[in-house]
Amino acid sequence: MDWGRRYDPYQHAELLGAEVIVSHAVRGWGDYRGGVIRVHPILTEVEARCTTAHEIVHHERRDDVLGYCGVEWLDTRLERRVHAIAARRLITVPDLVDALRWSDHPDEIAEQLAVDTRTLFARVLDLSAREYRDLDGRRRGTTHRPLGDLRRYAARELPRPRRRP
Repeated sequence: MDWGRRYDPYQHAELLGAEVIVSHAVRGWGDYRGGVIRVHPILTEVEARCTTAHEIVHHERRDDVLGYCGVEWLDTRLERRVHAIAARRLITVPDLVDALRWSDHPDEIAEQLAVDTRTLFARVLDLSAREYRDLDGRRRGTTHRPLGDLRRYAARELPRPRRRP
């Protein structure tokens, strides 16, 4: 399976035996239940790609059976982990390096990577220390803002879960 820009979540879903359908019945961007991934029709092609990749991770983890517990902070944690895994599939470090050579603006970087900004932010925040050093090292000599600026921006822009009472 190819990762990064060449990753095709629809082909991946087919290989896993999950059906992807477009449905107005979805609350939010998408959901997964019983082998069926439903994506809202109002999404752009890029948003649908990211949502499908996210729901595939739920399918692989069997979250429709084993996942949610009803405790909001635990469910939020599960969603963040799932999104981080999907973001890793959609954005590889070499692809991110290439995109960062073109721009340092999150919308332009996301467009270059064929992902939405939320997925870009999830990936940047999930970079391992080694990936971060590798990425920062490959960017040396460019005139763009430091990678840390993008990381701080991503941390501010991603919605924060509510605290436990």
